[in-house]
Formats: sequence, structure tokens, C-alpha cells
Amino acid sequence: MGSMGRKQMIAGLLILAIVLLLAACSKSGADGDAFAKEILKQYPALKDHKMTVIEVKRVVDGDTFETKSGEKVRLIGVNTPETVKPNSPVEHYGKEASQFTKSKLTGKTVYLFADAGDKDKFGRLLRYVFIQGEPAMFNETLIREGYANTMTIPPNVMFQDSFVKLEREARSKKKGLWADNK
Repeated sequence: MGSMGRKQMIAGLLILAIVLLLAACSKSGADGDAFAKEILKQYPALKDHKMTVIEVKRVVDGDTFETKSGEKVRLIGVNTPETVKPNSPVEHYGKEASQFTKSKLTGKTVYLFADAGDKDKFGRLLRYVFIQGEPAMFNETLIREGYANTMTIPPNVMFQDSFVKLEREARSKKKGLWADNK
């Protein structure tokens, strides 16, 4: 093999290596992650949506938290009673919802999935949230346990129907917000 042939072969191998490296880096991350695969098995609608794995730094209230990188995240499809709204009293069951989220998310690694929209008007990431090792979507848990009601804001409507169903069940079981002791 001549000097020119060897250079072309090395250049070809180098290009192939770069292409393979770029292909590996551009995947959503779910392919090599066993927990992400488990999530996608239960929630196949999330398959082609952006996924991020990050640690929760602090919880702002029942439906909002800050990541270790400083981004604020607002859970899609749910609304917990207010606890930090300026010039407003704490709403019924707000402290309980906020405390529940703090106990579940603070310092935890979470998997965040986007829907059709990326951020709200306040610049917060809009996401479906999964706590590492717990395959139930945290957004659903808040509704199921009565810490939140549904709040649908298009275009983020992927799980709207299941959220409404979960809220009906929580209401009929008188859980949390829906308890008789208001």
C-alpha cells in the first residue's frame, strides 16, 4: 500500500471514529440508561422527547424546584396550593404540598422529560419528573395523593386525560386537598 493509500485509509478511519462518536453523543441518553428505559416502557409517549438527568438543589413550593445547575423547573399539568405568592396568604393545603415535594425531591437525582413546550413565561423549564429509582411520574403522584389538582396549559397536554382521571379518583377518595376537614 502506497503512502497515499495509507493516508486515505487513516483519514477514513478518523472520519468514521468521529461520526460514531457524534452519533453516540447525540442520543437522548435513554438508550444506555436502564432506569430511563423503565420509564419509557411505562410512558412510551415520552420516547422522542428531550430528557435530562439532574440533581434537585431546593424545592420552591409543591410544583416548582431548582436544579443544582440553577434552573427552575415547573411540573407540567399540576398545580399545588400557593405558599410563596407575594402579598397572598398561604392557600389551604399549600404547606403540606410543599413539604411533601421537599421530602421527595430535595437532593434527589431526577429525570426530566419535556412535552411540546420547553419553558413558561417566567423562564422555568416545564417538565414531567421522575425520581431516580421510582418509576411512577412525580406529577401523577402529586395528583393521586391529593397534593395537587390538574392544570392543563397547551401545548403541554400529553398526559392531560390520565391526570384528570387521577384527580377524580383523589376527589372520590377524599385525599389531601379533597378531604372533608377544609
